[in-house]
Amino acid sequence: MENQNSTDREIKEHAALLYGMQRSGSNYTRQLLLDNFQHLRFYNHPFSRCMPTFKHFRLYDEKSAIPDKRFYNSFSYNTFKDFKQHIRQVSGKEIKIYIICIKDPYSWYVSYMKHAKKNKYPYFKRSLNSHFLIDYNLFYGKWLDFSREAPEEVYILRYEDLIHDLEGSLELLGDKFGLQRSTESAVKPAKVPMNRKFTESRAQFYRERKYLDLISEQDKSVIQHLVDQELLSTFNYQIFP
Repeated sequence: MENQNSTDREIKEHAALLYGMQRSGSNYTRQLLLDNFQHLRFYNHPFSRCMPTFKHFRLYDEKSAIPDKRFYNSFSYNTFKDFKQHIRQVSGKEIKIYIICIKDPYSWYVSYMKHAKKNKYPYFKRSLNSHFLIDYNLFYGKWLDFSREAPEEVYILRYEDLIHDLEGSLELLGDKFGLQRSTESAVKPAKVPMNRKFTESRAQFYRERKYLDLISEQDKSVIQHLVDQELLSTFNYQIFP
């Protein structure tokens, strides 16, 4: 009976990994998905920043763009198959669900600059002219390539879609990976690890794009000129003059 129960658990479990830049909403997304889908389990390692199972892992080749030395690594992946093989070696698991959190570069900028200042990144006083937006481009550019190579396993989830249409976003994700919902209607997390409670006023901050008021005209110009245009068009993000 014990062996049968163990087998049932393995069959039901949906092994997954979740990735995103810092301040991309990855903690909120993780808790949201765990609260709304049955038998979903994330195998991200919480501490090893230089390993591929860490949620903020920099998998791109241009390592000089990594702004925090704690995330530095020497791993290089020509294909998603190479990356997946490394994941298998590190985790001992066959992961078939890779969820990538992305946020509008403007709202991400507002959050990330606070994060950079708090963590004393050496470039935060220089606005975006140095590493930060390049880091954004490289991180999501690599995942975009992987999503095209393995669309059945890699799904890039816009943070804004969770805010504007939570039910529709969960339905799309569930259908793609064959996930069974825990409840009939979407449940918002009551508590998110390492974050303050996600209130309606905070959601409104994103819906009404109030973060644009917090960005100087100079920095808007930097974003406009440095953000990768393919990322913008692929994920339907706008440029604001």
